[in-house]
Amino acid sequence: MMMALLTLKSRLKGFFEKHYRILRCFGKAVLMIITLMIITSQLNYQAFLANHWIVLLLAVICAVTPDMASPLCVFLVTEIEVFQVSELIAVAILLIVLIYYLLFGRLANRQSVVLASVPVLSVLQISYLVPIVGGLFFSPVMIPALISSVFFYFVLCGVQEYALAASRMTQESTFFEPLKYLLDYLRGNLLLYTLLAAFVLTFICVYLIRRSKIQYASQIAILVGAILNLSILLFANIFLELNVDLLPMVVSIVVCMLVAYMIQFFRLTLDYHGTRKLQFEDDEYYYYVTAVPKIKVAAVDKTVTRIVPDEDDENQDLRSELEKELENDFNNFE
Repeated sequence: MMMALLTLKSRLKGFFEKHYRILRCFGKAVLMIITLMIITSQLNYQAFLANHWIVLLLAVICAVTPDMASPLCVFLVTEIEVFQVSELIAVAILLIVLIYYLLFGRLANRQSVVLASVPVLSVLQISYLVPIVGGLFFSPVMIPALISSVFFYFVLCGVQEYALAASRMTQESTFFEPLKYLLDYLRGNLLLYTLLAAFVLTFICVYLIRRSKIQYASQIAILVGAILNLSILLFANIFLELNVDLLPMVVSIVVCMLVAYMIQFFRLTLDYHGTRKLQFEDDEYYYYVTAVPKIKVAAVDKTVTRIVPDEDDENQDLRSELEKELENDFNNFE
């Protein structure tokens, strides 16, 4: 079974490397179509964004432009949808995002992916995948992005709640009422604080186990992270009375764990991007080897020593060996 998976991975890798540019653009387009359709279907306040041709055009544009254009397009579409509900909330979200990138914008591209992950994957009921995969591939520098992603998911839920409530109001709301409604929604939402604690602790746990020197560290990290995430949510559901449906939650976490194992296998089996440490021994010595990728070593730090044996010494050693063998054969003959 493992050999079949390794063979499949090798073939997929070769096919991807052969058609890298085409597959990358196609993958970006498909991902953007799914993301934009989820956003427009969940918010659905701007009529023109419900047109599938608009979504397709935006996805094609993002596919042929730099990677940073994709999260920017997702953010703009979200802002347009929220602006239709409340101008004040849209401006507040814009200011929060700008402040965030001024503080934590060093890894803007990766952080943008994490920021959009929880709101998008929550619709597919697999948002529990985010802290597990994040702990496998990212460092704790991504924790602010994870916290912000959970926060923005509940902000969008609050916008949906207000839009539903506003449609039932008989009198016109004031300018600041949407923001007040959203703040009250966030302040009293116990599920928000539970998911923040569960996701952050799961991320840290997976990261620490993955960094340890035990065998199968990544596989153990996925299992422990899924159990920790499930345990926190179960205890919170009991003691805080969150009224979360347990069966879909358990099924979702199990599915996320299986998906994480698949990603870990196809991504980490032959991963040369990180430092690797190896220990082995023989009858006399212990050997410790640290392999560092070339991209992490500056040219001035490299010290290459080439040992080329002298050709005369090689000939002399060969002549001595031949004479010794001939002498042994002659003695045996006698």
